[in-house]
Amino acid sequence: MSFDPDFLQYPQPEVPGQAIDMLLLVEDTWLMNTEVMYFIRAWKNRWYLTIVYVCLKDPMKLICRRIDDYPSAKKALTFAKLLQRGIRKDARGTLKNNRNAFNLCDN
Repeated sequence: MSFDPDFLQYPQPEVPGQAIDMLLLVEDTWLMNTEVMYFIRAWKNRWYLTIVYVCLKDPMKLICRRIDDYPSAKKALTFAKLLQRGIRKDARGTLKNNRNAFNLCDN
C-alpha cells in the first residue's frame, strides 16, 4: 500500500474565516439563474470531479466546487451526471448558456 507524499499526516490547526469568505452567501441570488456543468480531470491515477456553476447573464461569473475524487473515469462520470441532474432540477427546465458568449478565436 502506498501513500501520496502530499498527504498531510497531521491535521492542520483551525483558523477563523474572514468576512470575505461569506461573500458568496450574500451575493447568492445569481445562483438561481446558472447553468450547471461538470469537469473531470485525471491526476495521479485518480479522477477529480468539479461542478461548475456559470451565470446566464454574465458568463465570466462562475463558481467551481471540487466534489470528490474517484478511482475510475466511469465512476466519476456516473457521479457527475447524477449530481448535475439533481442540481439542475428546476420548474423552468434546463437552463443553457450561450456557448459563443466568450467570443474566443481559435486561430
